[in-house]
Amino acid sequence: MKLNIYSIFLIVLILNGCSTSNDLVIPQIEFPSEYNNNTAIDKKDSIVEEMWWENYQDKRLSSLIEETLKNNYDLQAAMVNISLSRASLSSKVSERYPTLELQGSANKQKTSANVFESTTQNKYNNYSLSAVLNYELDLWGKYKNAENSAKASFLASYAARDTIKLSLVASVIDNYFTLISLNEQLNIINQIILAKEEELKRYQRQYNVGSISKIDIYQENSSLTNINIEKNSIQQAISLQKSTLAILVGKTPKEIDEFCKEVFEEKLPKDIIVPVNLPSELLNNRPDIKQAEENLKASNYDIAVAKAMYFPNISLTGLIGFESINLDNIFQSNSAKNSLGSNLVSPILNTGKISANVDSAKNNKELAEINYKKTVQLAFQEVYDILNKRDIILQDIEHQKVHYTNMSEIFRITQNQYQQGYIDYIALQNAKLNYLSSQTNLIRLNQSLLSSTVSLYKALGGGWNKEYLTHIEKL
Repeated sequence: MKLNIYSIFLIVLILNGCSTSNDLVIPQIEFPSEYNNNTAIDKKDSIVEEMWWENYQDKRLSSLIEETLKNNYDLQAAMVNISLSRASLSSKVSERYPTLELQGSANKQKTSANVFESTTQNKYNNYSLSAVLNYELDLWGKYKNAENSAKASFLASYAARDTIKLSLVASVIDNYFTLISLNEQLNIINQIILAKEEELKRYQRQYNVGSISKIDIYQENSSLTNINIEKNSIQQAISLQKSTLAILVGKTPKEIDEFCKEVFEEKLPKDIIVPVNLPSELLNNRPDIKQAEENLKASNYDIAVAKAMYFPNISLTGLIGFESINLDNIFQSNSAKNSLGSNLVSPILNTGKISANVDSAKNNKELAEINYKKTVQLAFQEVYDILNKRDIILQDIEHQKVHYTNMSEIFRITQNQYQQGYIDYIALQNAKLNYLSSQTNLIRLNQSLLSSTVSLYKALGGGWNKEYLTHIEKL
């Protein structure tokens, strides 16, 4: 009889670990090998830079990002979600292994004299101490696949954290550069207002002597009023930008007020050189794509877990311990006891519920696959659109540089003409205003270019490393 029992245990142990899961094929979406078809890039060059924002060489910006990564509540919540996923994974891992419990009991009982034709009452004690081993054999891979699903979900939680981190860093940089740009524009518009006020004084003197009409005064006043309105708009935008930046960094309401009084860099930094040829495989660095892929893997494992419920569950139980009616004798050899057994549970009338769970798991996988494809396609579209936008901005900057150079030269010539008495002060001021306006437009375009570079870094999951740039330069 013992041989038969051990033979059964051996067979089920051999079967243990069989899986109902199917191999997952991640959908392949064809992309061009690169965004510009001039150079072939090896995959080893597609590694992102961890601290990519340091390329701007701005210590204050790096400090703000460091504070953001430490204080931001969204990032803190993402870290908690990682801890929850880790706990879930640990729980699923533990289900694959035997459990060993120590069980003890002490009972004192008195029986009734009025049952089973008893005429007397009996009193007795019962003491026991046992080690109990329980182990459910994973014949169909239910627990193994549940562990794999939890592992994929755990990795997805890390990817979700990285998505939030990438978005936060990009937002801080973009807000920071926008704030610098607004301050530059405010300085220029203050110069324009001073020029306009001087021009209005000249107009007023000319009006007083009757050389111009009242309508000229009204027009100049209206122009100055519009510029002051624009100045107020910029000042309001600066306040809102500082407040938004403070929230991103994780400041308290009191700290936000102090933060908004701080002085930031006066000039925008130079834009980072973007390689001409960017391989599409850089999209694999995007954490949202990694998250979608891990969610797809988890949903595939969940199907196997649901299918495993069709098959019987076999569990093994072992016990070794002591039992006695006297506590003094509990550890004597005569008090020893042990048992070894197995249980089998197989579904019969609940297969409809199991089938529904399997169908539900399959539908979840289908949704996860659709989400993965959509995520990849949207990622490619985002990068493609940003690169096209950058091309337009770069062309506009070149045109604006020419315009700025022309306005600068006109202003210089006008200054010489004014000093020699060939033109009046009004003409000089108009040349100065055109020069300052062209400078403002150039600042706005440069800020748009910086913003597009930040968006490109974000769209590529962190950009490209220095080895990649070096590789490009050698080609």
